[in-house]
Amino acid sequence: MHNEKHNGPSSAIWLTSRIAIVAAVLVTGCAEQPKKDAAPAPAAPAPAAPPAVQRPAEPELTPAQAKAQSQKLALEAVDQLQNGDEIAARQTLAKALSLDPANDIAKKMNDQIAADAQKELGATFFRYTVARDDSLSKLAQQYLGDRFRFYILAKYNDISNPSRLAAGQVIKIPGRAPPPAAAPVPDAAAKAAPADVAPPPSNELAALMQRGRQQQSAGNLEAAYATFSDAAARYPTNRDAVSQRDAAKTALIRSYDREGTQAFQRQNLDLAITKWDRILELDPANQKAKLERDRALDLKKRMSEKFGTTN
Repeated sequence: MHNEKHNGPSSAIWLTSRIAIVAAVLVTGCAEQPKKDAAPAPAAPAPAAPPAVQRPAEPELTPAQAKAQSQKLALEAVDQLQNGDEIAARQTLAKALSLDPANDIAKKMNDQIAADAQKELGATFFRYTVARDDSLSKLAQQYLGDRFRFYILAKYNDISNPSRLAAGQVIKIPGRAPPPAAAPVPDAAAKAAPADVAPPPSNELAALMQRGRQQQSAGNLEAAYATFSDAAARYPTNRDAVSQRDAAKTALIRSYDREGTQAFQRQNLDLAITKWDRILELDPANQKAKLERDRALDLKKRMSEKFGTTN
């Protein structure tokens, strides 16, 4: 074996090169190590939230004002249901009941929306042919005892828009048909006078009767009633004149009642009172007109006291 001894300058060179290689390796390793102590980059500042919009607080209503507003909303819902807008009526009634949970009209209309009309009104009914001046409110008052029950009567007949009731339309009225009205008993004078001796109508009477019928056909019930009343006053023994006068009076009362009810629902109280005053001029014993007029006067007084209005 050959033993090589590194002596002199060559061994120094060899040692120096070895040290240089080790130093280079160490430098490279250090360069590849991640900078563990480096501080993280600062996060971007969050955008500032926009300032909240301050809304003015709504003034609180007094109990009396809440009741009046609830009543107004309830009547608005009645109009919406009259026109078949049940979705809007539900929302309006919810507002009305939130202001006054005891509001009778709002509760009544709300109950009708939720009710099963067939179960509530029953399976017994009779057929009714709608007259020209009929409305579901009027029929509900006449046969159900409450004009505000028009909506359940409409549901009972699958009528989606109660305001579109047409003359000649046949509908169902719950319950049994009322007995036919008894024929009026003729007075003693009529019994004594044979029909064949009644004086023939004069040209004047014929002209009055023709004019009254034309006014009636044109829808001018007030003028028709005045004309037939004139004919009956001039010819009191003429049965046709008396009969036409009485029929025109009945039709006129129905028309005023319908107009008064619609005006009340719109809270046009002065107009409603005027219509019911006119009914009482024609028929002083009309209890319905008295009650409706008193109700309108009471509501008008309460609204005037709370809101400083007359209507």
